[in-house]
Amino acid sequence: MGNMAKTRLIFTKHSVLLLLGFIGSFINNGQAVAMSFIFTPRITVQETYSDNIRLAASKELKQSAFVTEVSPGISVRGIRGGRASLNLDYNLQTIFNAGGDGSTNIFHQLQFDGNYRVSRNRFNVAARSSISQRNTSNIRIGDNLNNLGTRTNVYSAGFSPVWTPHFGSFANAVVRVDFDYIANRNFTDNANITENGLLDSINVSESVQLRSGRDFQRITWNAAFNNTDNIRSNDVNSHFQNMTGTIRAWTDRRFNFFGTVSYDNNDFASLDTSTNGASYTVGAQWIPSRFFNIEAGYGNNWHVSGNLNPSRFTHIGVGYFDRSRGLNTGGAWNARIDHRTKRSFWLFTYTEDTVTNQRLLLDNTLPPVALPSFTNDVIIRKNANASVSYYSGKSTVQLGGFYQRRKFSNIDNQLEKVYGADISWNWAFIRRTRLFVAPSWSQINRSSTSTGSSKDNRYEALIRLTRTLPLAWGRTTTLNTSLEYRYLKQISNLVVNNVEVNSFTENRVTLSLSLFY
Repeated sequence: MGNMAKTRLIFTKHSVLLLLGFIGSFINNGQAVAMSFIFTPRITVQETYSDNIRLAASKELKQSAFVTEVSPGISVRGIRGGRASLNLDYNLQTIFNAGGDGSTNIFHQLQFDGNYRVSRNRFNVAARSSISQRNTSNIRIGDNLNNLGTRTNVYSAGFSPVWTPHFGSFANAVVRVDFDYIANRNFTDNANITENGLLDSINVSESVQLRSGRDFQRITWNAAFNNTDNIRSNDVNSHFQNMTGTIRAWTDRRFNFFGTVSYDNNDFASLDTSTNGASYTVGAQWIPSRFFNIEAGYGNNWHVSGNLNPSRFTHIGVGYFDRSRGLNTGGAWNARIDHRTKRSFWLFTYTEDTVTNQRLLLDNTLPPVALPSFTNDVIIRKNANASVSYYSGKSTVQLGGFYQRRKFSNIDNQLEKVYGADISWNWAFIRRTRLFVAPSWSQINRSSTSTGSSKDNRYEALIRLTRTLPLAWGRTTTLNTSLEYRYLKQISNLVVNNVEVNSFTENRVTLSLSLFY
């Protein structure tokens, strides 16, 4: 226990110093003393019944359990005009009988972000920090209540100074540095997961964007420098660097010729999708109207791209790139199509990129089922996402689907393909009462030279009824009551000793009371 507290304190100390130092920048600045804060304390008490709390594959091993959760928390919102902002949300999740083993587990959850404008239109500083729990493997997916031993605490802290100098009418620039520290610790011994896991790392990114100013009319130019280092403890680091310069010669406001020169210098575990060196592209761009433009370039990195805006509510952008230098060599597409109506929003995106697992955890944009297992490999991804949102007077309906293909930089030729679809309906059918329904499906296909192939199909259905009650306790106080049913089923072909070990079904019923004051 002593080692656990000491190790945790080492990281927590850095996080707290970063957070307090950022808050102190507000207080120590004479003009920022008048910053207004809104504190919203809360407490949530919930009781959950599960008929398969350990997600056992066989009926003989199924274990039912009642799990109690008491979670006090607080939200802090701070703002001073447009100069400073601060958002902090902290939750202390205490779970009794997690996994049905009679134990008491305590989890910290934190989301913090702050922003301070040091100099208007010149210099800005942002800070962030988080604490969460994540699954270390997408083969065995549970939550804190299941207590399967496949989850870990993930800590992150970072800051980003941004400088936007203006060199008269000659040029404008954006200089940004992102510094992030990310670590994970086991629940049991608070040790870093190193075997087939995610190492602690420091992510440092520098970006310089320079663009010509009003002095340049017929000839315009821009230059960019991007450098990212993923520095890992006791392992090979990853390095990504790109420099690009472009010059455009305008015959008129509708047509221009351009030339681009780039240099890539990347260093990470060997993959056949990264080639260092110089590249060039020459081509032309045509902009016949504000509704349409097209661009084509030829060289050892060539591309064709276009944008169509048939109305101010619709945008279509598609591009094809064939690279012989840089990341994601070979042919690659990207696309974005969006359309907005009075009551709906339609969106489709497709991208191909190269990332690390640490970067994915920092971005925190993917659903848990779509995340890869913890790995220190570099990941080559192809991503497609589609969604539709519809809003009426009392209802919100959202439909979504995604596809992701990811190849890992290890020697096992590891490949994963992930598909998923979901729909949700939020209906305020009477005053202060809402019904939420959300079925979903996802599939993960895995293959590698050493472990072979496996496939998981995951089906989930959620129904929640929520009632909000105002309380007259001398200040604004609300009580949220909810009753929830969740059905979870996973069908897996993963077999150990001729036994399917990863197929299961779980039914859950949860009664929850949340007091906000």
